[in-house]
Amino acid sequence: MTIVTDLMVGVRIEEAAKTAGAEVETVGSLEEGAERVRSRAVEVVVVDLAIAGLDLEAIVSLGRGAGARVIGFYPHVDAALRQAAKRAGIERAYPRSRFLRELPRILRESLEG
Repeated sequence: MTIVTDLMVGVRIEEAAKTAGAEVETVGSLEEGAERVRSRAVEVVVVDLAIAGLDLEAIVSLGRGAGARVIGFYPHVDAALRQAAKRAGIERAYPRSRFLRELPRILRESLEG
């Protein structure tokens, strides 16, 4: 599952997931993500850490509650956001440009465990 508000990024993640043999559902908010997690199995939660007002600890709680790994991406200029993600327990946080460039590999590794 991905929590992103940028439609183009969501599409890129969905395409990379299909290539990796996985299904992806994109949601635009934590609330919508929580609803999806309650109704289906989730292995990985991908989140755009730059979404305004995002509760990082709630994202981690949501992912862990579902038994999923949580990975995120952030604007490369926002080192404070990366640190906040790490403190909240986000397992992997990537600069947005690297995340998009290495997306197929990142998803494969995340799905493999």
